[in-house]
Amino acid sequence: MTSRPLHEQTGISKNAYSMLQYLQRIARGDRNFIMQDTLLNHRCNVSPNNDFTLILELFDAGKIDFDYSMVDGFQQRHVRLA
Repeated sequence: MTSRPLHEQTGISKNAYSMLQYLQRIARGDRNFIMQDTLLNHRCNVSPNNDFTLILELFDAGKIDFDYSMVDGFQQRHVRLA
């Protein structure tokens, strides 16, 4: 009996799973940890930084949630673990 890879078990792509693992590692169990979405893309080598496909995949799978804030009149989206 072969077991399925972890990313298949969670229902997300391999790249999205790598991003989730990175976010879990730097959050260190802190459920209040947030990071700007473009910074997360940059640190996970997503190119271009404004390609939010992996982040939206994690959101649709219920793995992350979004927080929004206004900075200098511009809305910023932050990612946190669900």
